[in-house]
Amino acid sequence: MASEYTFGQRYTKGRELVDYLLTIPTYAPGNVDLETTELTTLLDSIETANSDVASKLSVLQTERDARLIMFKNSQTGLIAKAGQIRDYIASIDPKGKKSVDYKKIQKMVQRMRGIRLTKKPDPPAGGTGPKTISTSERSYGSMLAVGREVLEVIKTVAGYAPSNTALTVVNFTTFLDDIDTKNSLVAQRQAEWDNSIEARGALYVDLADRVKKVKLALAAQFGKTSNEYLDSLNY
Repeated sequence: MASEYTFGQRYTKGRELVDYLLTIPTYAPGNVDLETTELTTLLDSIETANSDVASKLSVLQTERDARLIMFKNSQTGLIAKAGQIRDYIASIDPKGKKSVDYKKIQKMVQRMRGIRLTKKPDPPAGGTGPKTISTSERSYGSMLAVGREVLEVIKTVAGYAPSNTALTVVNFTTFLDDIDTKNSLVAQRQAEWDNSIEARGALYVDLADRVKKVKLALAAQFGKTSNEYLDSLNY
């Protein structure tokens, strides 16, 4: 995907081309789509689309940042809570760290720590085909699945009643459900950003086509050796 800087350059060049055409009082392309008024309307739409892309990206980043905290915060994140659950089980089981349940959850904590999570939004899929779940999103889903495994273990631990209420079966279940909801929300925001990128892309394709045709119209009207045509090549 082209960078935002590149999109900005294309937009600016389009505005400059319109300004240039306005200096040619006899410009008559014979195609209404190439008139300065129509080009300006298209550029206004692109400006709106650029703002929409930036806005949706900002919303997506905010949701992703909030989600990452739910997974990796050193005090309240999923990995931290799983570690606390593991330690609590060792404290109430006569076998301590040698207990079966402790070892089960220890392996789960290690698995979660080995899953790479990123704050960076996934690049838009592009195109009009069906969207697929990205590797990054699968990582978040995988870690949540491990969290569900931890939950199933503590449901069967005799005497499981931690004083830290965040670790109780009921509250840990709610926490995992909240993460699941956040995952869905992030996926929704990702799709909205992706769609805004696609919509803007179509406008830029239209702009590129019109710019080429404007130059052809100038060549046809004034000739390829004319200043009118040659100067248009700067845009």
